[in-house]
Amino acid sequence: TAGSGSENRNAPARKASVATLCYNRIMFLENRNILFFSAQAFGYQNEIRAEMERMGARVDYFDERPANSFAVKAAIRINRNLLVRYIDRYHARIIERTKNRKYDYVFFIKGESISVENLDKIKELHPEAKLIIYHWDSIANNRNALRILPVFDRAFSFDKPDCEKLGIRFLPLFYLRDYEEIGRQEPDYRYDLLFVGTVHSDRYGLLRRVNGQIERTGGRCFAYMFFQSRILYWKMKLQNKSLRGTSARDFRFAPLPKAGLLDLYRKSRAVIDIQHPRQTGLTMRCIETMGAKRKLITTNGHIAEYDFYDPNNILIVDRQNPVVPPGFTTSPYRDIPVETYDRYRIDRWLETILKS
Repeated sequence: TAGSGSENRNAPARKASVATLCYNRIMFLENRNILFFSAQAFGYQNEIRAEMERMGARVDYFDERPANSFAVKAAIRINRNLLVRYIDRYHARIIERTKNRKYDYVFFIKGESISVENLDKIKELHPEAKLIIYHWDSIANNRNALRILPVFDRAFSFDKPDCEKLGIRFLPLFYLRDYEEIGRQEPDYRYDLLFVGTVHSDRYGLLRRVNGQIERTGGRCFAYMFFQSRILYWKMKLQNKSLRGTSARDFRFAPLPKAGLLDLYRKSRAVIDIQHPRQTGLTMRCIETMGAKRKLITTNGHIAEYDFYDPNNILIVDRQNPVVPPGFTTSPYRDIPVETYDRYRIDRWLETILKS
């Protein structure tokens, strides 16, 4: 008919328009210069840098910490003033090295060591740049956060109560494209429940109780329990009753490589997330599990407030009395709307932070 012929003639134009829109969205950082600071965090800092470069940016990345030894990380978290001269000299060298470059954005993740004075210097040297910070830890766990917050032009956090209290923007974490790919693949399940993470607070004892329930009904569990150092393990063993009967051989002292983590996701029906008791924001693990279309068991009741929450896919358990109903991990995952998945991908996360 004449009408269908007209539609067919217009179809290439519509497709071109959609393609242009997608390209513009993906490449909005083209020819932009970004000074990016983030501590090393299981390789996520490299993924963020790579994604910004894929979106067209030129990125100068620097570790926000002067070193990543256990002693330096502990001192910064306890009180950065213990290493104030060392830290300030480190940042001063970076400022000197980058002072003649033109930046569109200066982007910090967390900002647990930089001083207000050095931030002011960066702002003075790069007056046209937008200073942006994202907190992927609770403010209560970052003693430096409140000192430096007023210097930034934009501030975001994954923690709703922090956002409400401080008047900053709420933005959950993201998943990498690799997890989206897992969700598209035919599953090859070997495990009913997967845990990968550092050992802190009540994690070890709670994990043993949940794993025990699943194993008693014939399920299989895999746990990669990580300590940042053997010193920390021995310290926690003295303080935490649930660790008293353990051996160092029960734990890992090196982070699981990304390829190994992705392989475990492919083989697992469900993932367990046990957030720190002082944390209300959703961990990276929660978002990655949604991206990979795997079921989730979590102690974080706040997840029920998120748009991807579905009780078929996500089980909230009580920290004091975790109960996993038989069949939860083995029943099918139920898909959620495509636009919801899209909202939590790393490129959309960066777009919200840098384009808003």
